Amino acid sequence: MGQQLDLAKNRLFGKDALAVKNVKLYPGTNRETTSEEFAEQINKALSQLESGDFDEVDFENGPA
Repeated sequence: MGQQLDLAKNRLFGKDALAVKNVKLYPGTNRETTSEEFAEQINKALSQLESGDFDEVDFENGPA
């Protein structure tokens, strides 16, 4: 397995991880996306969440 894929696997499913049980990913219009590219984006998103680098959206009250 690639480095990004191993890292994503451990961050999502490993001991002391997020305890994820079911993940669905869709490649959108790029059907040539590799598992390593998916894993890279997962790792990027998890890192942003951990560092607080995100904007919270309140769908009940509409956009800010």
